[in-house]
Amino acid sequence: MGARPALDDALAAPAGIESPQALLARARAENFTVASRLLPGRLRGELLALYGFARLVDELGDALPGERMAALDWLDAELTRAFEGRARHPLLVALGDLQRARALPRRPFERLIEANRADQQVSRYETFSDLLAYCDLSANPVGELVLHLLDRASPELIDASDRVCSALQVIEHLQDLREDYARGRIYLPAQDMARFGVEERELAGAHAGEALRALVAFQCDRARALLYGGEELLRALPPLGRIAVAGYIAGGHAALDAIAAGRFDVLAAQRRASAPARARWTALLLTRSVLPRAGGAARGQPTAAAPDLGARAEGAAGRAPIDAEQALRACVAITRREARNFYYGIRLLPEAKRGALCAVYAYARQLDDLGDSALPDDRRLAALAALERRLQAALSAPDREAPGGAPPCAWRDEDPVLIALAHTCSRYPLPCEDLHALIEGMRMDVRGERYETFDQLLRYCDRVAGTIGRLALAIYGVRSKRALAWAGRAASDLGIAMQLTNILRDLREDGARGRVYLPADQLERSGVLAAAGGREALASALAQGALAGPAAERMHALIAEVAEQAEGWYERGLSLTDQLDWRSRACVLAMCGIYRATLARIRSNPELPLRGRISLSAPRKGAIACAALVGLEA
Repeated sequence: MGARPALDDALAAPAGIESPQALLARARAENFTVASRLLPGRLRGELLALYGFARLVDELGDALPGERMAALDWLDAELTRAFEGRARHPLLVALGDLQRARALPRRPFERLIEANRADQQVSRYETFSDLLAYCDLSANPVGELVLHLLDRASPELIDASDRVCSALQVIEHLQDLREDYARGRIYLPAQDMARFGVEERELAGAHAGEALRALVAFQCDRARALLYGGEELLRALPPLGRIAVAGYIAGGHAALDAIAAGRFDVLAAQRRASAPARARWTALLLTRSVLPRAGGAARGQPTAAAPDLGARAEGAAGRAPIDAEQALRACVAITRREARNFYYGIRLLPEAKRGALCAVYAYARQLDDLGDSALPDDRRLAALAALERRLQAALSAPDREAPGGAPPCAWRDEDPVLIALAHTCSRYPLPCEDLHALIEGMRMDVRGERYETFDQLLRYCDRVAGTIGRLALAIYGVRSKRALAWAGRAASDLGIAMQLTNILRDLREDGARGRVYLPADQLERSGVLAAAGGREALASALAQGALAGPAAERMHALIAEVAEQAEGWYERGLSLTDQLDWRSRACVLAMCGIYRATLARIRSNPELPLRGRISLSAPRKGAIACAALVGLEA
């Protein structure tokens, strides 16, 4: 009897743990719905029991004052007692009852404890694959246990669940960036921080700078692709399980939308998923889960290579977190978010062509972000060279079906954009030299090249936009092969026209980066340079909206002149539409119509670009897209 008090002390929970009620109440603050009220009471109780254990583990590893390793050792011992029916902590008592009723395996619970032990020893992750290995301990076991509750814990469905759980963990890391940094931890991969030029000290700021926002957007795209990769899980679940898991995936999408709405400034405020947004996404996911399966990026087409994002942990090697279809859907999300003018047009295309064109856009956007990043010039050029090597690896990979009809996995990459682009190149005759030319166009920007003549400016426009026209044409296709050469020239002309429109529209934004794309001979001939006091002074005045007097008047005249030149390129390029099928024609007319309407505003009011960026209203864009459907030019 004398040893009894010591035994009781050993079984006692560490001091400072929040009450079970307080820990369970945190479910309301999660991105996802832990246990929907649409579920029967028994299943809701079981899900809350799992959540209670996961939240307790995090409490011991993150917030407990005192010796956390000892607290986690206590929890490991209490888990053993729970499986034996001897637990004392209320959350472990409930878990023990659940385990005995449903024969849950012990290993997933142990992995959750291991993740929090790792948090006490590891505070940085070198690569995204390293971070996914951590997620395999910290998040994926919960999804596996949920599948056991639903009697659907097959290896294939666990793999899909892992994608969802890893995505949710990545999203939570982004939301808690500053909080984690205050604890001495960084869950952004060091490799990616170096790539985007983000220093650790920036994570303590009140607002995220441009480079950090770009990195957060990149991580959001990875998380979105993982969510898409796990969506097929819904089709394999019974109705009640489908509701529960749809709520988890919906929470991830809604949280990503909230982060994007805050322009990826996760330091300014915690961007959480709202209940209405979760409800909308849940309804969409449940609807998609009962529709006929697409069967690939295009309905009825095989899925291309599914590059492995890297083994996440010992025993997890060989898993491919996303395949080409999900990567393409991630590119669609990027395009819809970043290029609304562009997306108004391509949404008129069939699903396969829409996804392919979004892959091209997302690739161009990735290059643009690198070219505009805050990295020093030498590091931006090195990053572009590294991306070109990865692009070449993707384009060089053989595209052949693996035995048994499985998709090939000829190369490995972590980036959903390159995965989607490799798929697109295997399905359409994209001119690969133009993919490389886009990189060279970004190098011209990084090097700060200036253009002495309009012809030199046109060569730049062809590299950064004429290439997009030719790549798009390879996806559209032409009615007659004999017309391919002149159709290619017309597609280039349209790209140049749209880039000239961008240059005029973005005069102030480019000035803030120290860039003036208008050629020197036109600036000198118009008297703008002399009136402004030189090119650097002109860029500064444009950035501040401070161009006035004779300099402003002469700039108005020059803007009108370049706008007239751009209009000529539209006139030549639109002859392309005669060689396109009706949906591709509608796409081109919609995209060009929106850009051309912007140019028309500039032509009629050349002072507008000096005030700020010009945009059309959503109703106006919608009207142009509708007119394009019937072959009109609005």
